[in-house]
This record gives sequence, C-alpha cells and structure tokens, in this order.
Amino acid sequence: MTAESKPRFLDSLIGLFRDKPGEAPTTKPNEDRDFEAQRANFDAALHDLDEKAEEHRRQRAAASSAPGVSRSTAEERAAERERSIADIRQTIGKEIGSMHEKLGTGVSTDLEALSASLEELAVEVDAGKDSHELIPRARARVVQRLQKEAGELALTRLEVLWRRQNLEWPDPTHHDPWAQPEEIERSRRRHRAEVRESFLGQSLSRTGKGLLGIVTVWGSDYPHGSSPLWEETVLEGVVAGIRGDLVREFIAVARRDENLIASLAEASIGKEVAKLQQVLKAGVTSIEQANQAAASALRALDEVVPDLVWEHIRSQVPHARGQWESNDRPRES
Repeated sequence: MTAESKPRFLDSLIGLFRDKPGEAPTTKPNEDRDFEAQRANFDAALHDLDEKAEEHRRQRAAASSAPGVSRSTAEERAAERERSIADIRQTIGKEIGSMHEKLGTGVSTDLEALSASLEELAVEVDAGKDSHELIPRARARVVQRLQKEAGELALTRLEVLWRRQNLEWPDPTHHDPWAQPEEIERSRRRHRAEVRESFLGQSLSRTGKGLLGIVTVWGSDYPHGSSPLWEETVLEGVVAGIRGDLVREFIAVARRDENLIASLAEASIGKEVAKLQQVLKAGVTSIEQANQAAASALRALDEVVPDLVWEHIRSQVPHARGQWESNDRPRES
C-alpha cells in the first residue's frame, strides 16, 4: 500500500459514516480534529511496521548468505528423500516379517533373497514371452503359469491364516458418515475384490517388490504406520511373500524334473512341428495360411506346455494342491 493510497482508502471508509449528501454534518470541529490525529497516528504505525518487516527480511537474507551457513541443494534434498524411503521400507519390511511369523506362513525370513530371485525370473520372462524360439518362449510361458497358480493359492492360504487369528482385512476406504451398515459392507467387499484382482494380475517383478512392502509410486509418501492402508500394505506384502515362495518351490521341482517334463511335452510339440513341416512341404500360398500355421505352433508353447508342467507339479507338490500342514515351519531357502 502506497502513501498516496492510504488517505484515499481512509477517505472512502470515512465516507461510509458521513451524513447523506445535502444534509448538514453532525460532527463537531473538535471531533474532526481528533479523527485526523487518529488517522495520522494510524498511518505512522503502518509505516513503522513496514520498516520493521523490511529490516527483518534484510537480516534473514544476510544470515542465509553468511559464510559457514549451508543451503539445501537439490542433491541434498534428493539424498534426504532416499534416506527417508530407505527408513520407511526397512520399517514396513520388518512388519511384514513379523506378520509372517505371527500368521505362521512358513515363508523363509530371507525376503530379500526371495525378492531378488523373482526379479531374475522376471527378466527371463520379459526376454522370452514374445520370442519365436522354442525354449525361451516355453520357459517364459511356464513361469507365467506358475505365477498365476501361485497367486490363487497364496490368497486362499492368507485368508485361512488371518481368519485363524481372528483378524479382519483392513479397510482404508473413507465411508460416508451416514452410510448404512449394509452399504459399508458392500463397499468393503468391492474393495477386497479390487485388491484381489490387482494382486492376481501382478507381474513377477511387482510381486518381488511387494513382498518387501515396496510401492514404487509412493516414493517416500507412505501412509501413517497405524493407518488401515499401511496395515493393508503389510498384508499384501505377506501374501506376495507366500506367492513368491510358492513360485520358487514350483520352479525348483520343474528344474529337478526337466527331462521328464520335456519328454511329456515332446509329443505335443512334435505334432505341431509335423504340421509346420507339412505346410512348408505343400507350399505356403498366402499370408493367412502362414499366420495360421505359426499361431497353431505357438499355441502349443503358450498353453499345452504350461498345462503339462503344472499338472506334473501338482502331482509332486502338496502346496500346489492347496494342502498345508497345520503347524508349518519356515522352509529352508
């Protein structure tokens, strides 16, 4: 506010209380002088306050630029954010480990190693899932099938364990205060269904991160440690750990029995190879014919081989059939 604008503002303010135009003023000369003195004092006080504020701004600027006083650089802020993320992830990782013990999941406590193994598998899957070479594509499709089956089994396992502990799934949804109990229950069921669908659709890499409580998109903005969303993230980490442990177990059996599995798959793959050779011998007369033959061969890799591997694993691994001991102990990694 400039010195020139203050009187105009006060004049306008004073005008609100003046008598109507044409009417004789009701104030006395002495009262006018008193008001003018008050206005002058008011202006002087505002001026002094402006001077004081400016003085403090100058002092603060001088202090921040003085030798020995460090400024927060972009690198320092980034480093501080990384430290905060590391602290949060360590905290939630410990809670996930404690919840594994509390529920008796039987999952190895070496969650870091389990996460690393899933990340390695994820790289293999990404490299081979769209390949037209037999071995990389078949391996990728088999692992994807095992990941899918392990997800269903893990969710069922977690539900049994948490109900055994008389626990309820945390509800991070903010309900309308006037919502009826049945509306709230429907909302909770929808939320759990969404969590389930999201979990089953997870990639190996996301499962590997999830079992450690890592939600990449949150950065350092994790929910409060006692909030329902935090508690839900811990349980999601537990079920991801169960899933990852199952995948590791299934992969170990598949590698152990790879020769047997190969012999089982040989007949199906052999049929598709024979079909391809017949098409090539007869001559390919159109793009559609070539695409149809290739699609049939790829289907054998994408569906038939994973089916054979899964059925073999189900015959060998009780956990693959949903059979768990009541007093599970952590298995050796």
